[in-house]
Amino acid sequence: MDFDFLLNPWVISIIIVVFIVGNIASMKYLGQSHLVRKDPNKKSDLDRLIEIYKEKDSSEASSAQKKSENETSTKEDDTKN
Repeated sequence: MDFDFLLNPWVISIIIVVFIVGNIASMKYLGQSHLVRKDPNKKSDLDRLIEIYKEKDSSEASSAQKKSENETSTKEDDTKN
């Protein structure tokens, strides 16, 4: 048997294209099955950290606002006297 036709550039190109298309199809299939199993309500660690930093920033902002209100009220009292 003579297998010289396997070295034909057309045959090699077709084999490469079939290999790539098969890998893409398998990645799509496996990727979708992985996403289906993921719990959509479960938050990642990054989401939790973002919430913690937002809460911390809001508490710092409210405490800074209270301080500035106290300072302005004491300055007004000083100017009245």
